[in-house]
Amino acid sequence: MKKSIALKILAFVILAFLIFLGFVKFKYGTGKEYPDLGANLPTESFVLEKLIQLDYPPGNLAVATNGDVYFNYHPLAKAERFSPATVFKWSNGKVEPFPSLEAQKDFQGTFGMTIDKQNRIWYIEPASLDFKHTRISAFDLNTKKRVEFFEFPEGQAKYAEDIRVTADGKHIILPNPGLFRFTTSSVVVYSVLDHTFYTIKSDNPFISPEDWIMQTPYGPNRLVWGLINFAVGIDGIEISDDQKWLYIASMTHSRLCRVPMEVVLNPSVTPEAFNRSVEVVGQKPMSDGIAIDREGRVIITDVEHGGIMALNPTTKQLSLLGRSKDIAWPDGVVVGGDGDVYFTDSSIPSYIDQLVRPPKKSKLLEHRPYFIYRLKKSSDPASGT
Repeated sequence: MKKSIALKILAFVILAFLIFLGFVKFKYGTGKEYPDLGANLPTESFVLEKLIQLDYPPGNLAVATNGDVYFNYHPLAKAERFSPATVFKWSNGKVEPFPSLEAQKDFQGTFGMTIDKQNRIWYIEPASLDFKHTRISAFDLNTKKRVEFFEFPEGQAKYAEDIRVTADGKHIILPNPGLFRFTTSSVVVYSVLDHTFYTIKSDNPFISPEDWIMQTPYGPNRLVWGLINFAVGIDGIEISDDQKWLYIASMTHSRLCRVPMEVVLNPSVTPEAFNRSVEVVGQKPMSDGIAIDREGRVIITDVEHGGIMALNPTTKQLSLLGRSKDIAWPDGVVVGGDGDVYFTDSSIPSYIDQLVRPPKKSKLLEHRPYFIYRLKKSSDPASGT
């Protein structure tokens, strides 16, 4: 009799677990493939170059006015287990740790970075699933000294992965995509002057994840053995040169949006007011980083097709700057002072674990070398790659 009851309980537990898995799959693991927006677009006059070759996958980058390139190893790769440095400067063909080899121990895992008008480079180090506190810091590019540092309270800005600075250097904008589709996205605004911050939560459907199954050279981008799609909300951000707009590119959303900076910089703004201010700019690819070029176009990475695209906010037209089947995941992107476009291939799908566990060294070495690319402007219209 007891054995029969035990078997019934076990059967019930198994059934309940299967129902739970079915619910998770239905809610977080369904969707359809996104169209290739660049398939029939002509390529602009850029030449694709492999600029920097690396042993471990790069994450994000920033380019100084003198052409020096600052970059890091992608924190998902956990390269600090095998490399004495994870944050670098490339100058005149030479790579060196930045700000120094000794200072590398002070980083907990840099993600996004940007150089402001005050000649400071800013880093964001999210807490994510590994650390208690998200941190931001800034270094003077001339002295290499750390000039700003702030540690958010536990639980705040936990998944913030990118960073931008207003032209006056007074405010830091952080996109906090949340944990896939389990938590709401938000924008975090930090004041450099008084070291305070506020968070604007947003469930606006135009900047929340949509139900797309992202495709990669290694198959559909899913986790937990197909139960959960790789779905990300507010991710790539950029401030327009005139400081009027904050552009927002949610990774798995089909539209690029923007919000007036006067709304973003209002510490009293409500989520409802923020949501009402969201303006759709146009259709975009599944993306990661974004930037703004000298013509005011939004440069967007196309993570599914190894490409870089540009969206004109005025005409709403997309154009293709370049793409390559050799690029697994175009990630961070920035426009240099010369108009060239620099971007990283973080190659995330080649080593990401189903449970987002750190990859083995053999897995990382299997896919090397990794590259930072440059799309160099060409005067020959037929030279696009």
